[in-house]
Amino acid sequence: MSALALAVGRAALVVFVCEHGNVKSLIASRWFDRLSEQSGLALRSVSRGLSPEGAVPAPIALRLGRDGFDVAGFEATALAPADVEHAGRVVFIGVPPPEWMGRSRVPVERWDGIPPASEDYEAARDALRARIAALLRRAARARAR
Repeated sequence: MSALALAVGRAALVVFVCEHGNVKSLIASRWFDRLSEQSGLALRSVSRGLSPEGAVPAPIALRLGRDGFDVAGFEATALAPADVEHAGRVVFIGVPPPEWMGRSRVPVERWDGIPPASEDYEAARDALRARIAALLRRAARARAR
């Protein structure tokens, strides 16, 4: 089990959540998985939305494709209590946690201030990657203890 899974018995899963589940949280999830693997950490992630909106918008899918991620067939999924039950951490990107999350013991982070990917994909991607890198550094340090 990874050091990122701070709660005993929690899987090494990070759940990224944004409003629609098909842009910011998807970008974060894909980059998290890639950077985690490159770092040698056994962590994985999923993307969820508070109000899911189906498929990835074409301009975002194109940009993700240029970054080496195939998102054809991806459909956004609503955040559910089962997602949280199996998570080591939940990261809310530009949205507040739903009220029912107040009962959860899973560590929660808020990542506000990420630029809109629809307006500037590269700025959004780079801001997310910086926060992901910091999260992975914390996990690596905790693992080394």
